[in-house]
Amino acid sequence: MNSIRLFITSLSLWAVTVVAAQNIEVVVHRGANALAPENTVASADSALKYGATWVEVDVRPSRDGVLFNLHDETLDRTTNGTGRLVDMLAADVHRLDAGSWFSPQFAGQHVPTIAEMLDSLQGRAKVFFDVKRGTPIPSLVKLVREKGFADRSFFWFADEQMLREFVSLAPEMKVKVNAKGIERLKYWQTVCTPSYVEIAPQFITKRFRRYCRRHDIRVMAACQKDDTSQFRLVIKKKPDLVNLDRPEAFLPLLKPKHEK
Repeated sequence: MNSIRLFITSLSLWAVTVVAAQNIEVVVHRGANALAPENTVASADSALKYGATWVEVDVRPSRDGVLFNLHDETLDRTTNGTGRLVDMLAADVHRLDAGSWFSPQFAGQHVPTIAEMLDSLQGRAKVFFDVKRGTPIPSLVKLVREKGFADRSFFWFADEQMLREFVSLAPEMKVKVNAKGIERLKYWQTVCTPSYVEIAPQFITKRFRRYCRRHDIRVMAACQKDDTSQFRLVIKKKPDLVNLDRPEAFLPLLKPKHEK
């Protein structure tokens, strides 16, 4: 068992070193979801083995206000349960199997709470919070502060009013916005002070990067595709971060030529 742990640790350190050499931080979208069931502790663990330094979590509340890591509004696709998460009590959600749909190997994986995810990532990764509609912002802010992730995270809101509420409650925390170019980014700068901007790699230009640099905004390429040509485009565009699903496919493209 110790030799297995040592191998995994060595693989993780090698992967992080390779990624760091390219100055592109890897953010995993729902974890390494081709290797393990999405949005579980297992998918986050798998991602870290392949150079990820950020893990995305999707924040949704249960009926009794417990915050869970679940992408969909309903439990149907990724668990053996049915119906909306917001209609269920946390105790009932905990009893669901969130791994068997992916592979028998992951039977017994459950829908983790945000608290569980943060505990599992302490000292190992930073967190990107994708905050879904209906999430109680004060509860999330309180939890993030309690777990010590206020300065090791950033947040995105599809709902602009939620973003405005968050900024007023947690001005010290970082937010991400989405934009296709400078003009849209300028709009978001009237709403908040973005620390990150997510953009498709084909829209990243030298002018866009220069503008972001002047305003201390880090550029994150959105690349939720398996096509390695998209990964090559990301590397060519030189963003600060890339948000992807397949760290195990991206990592080999970063290896120095003499290692391939």
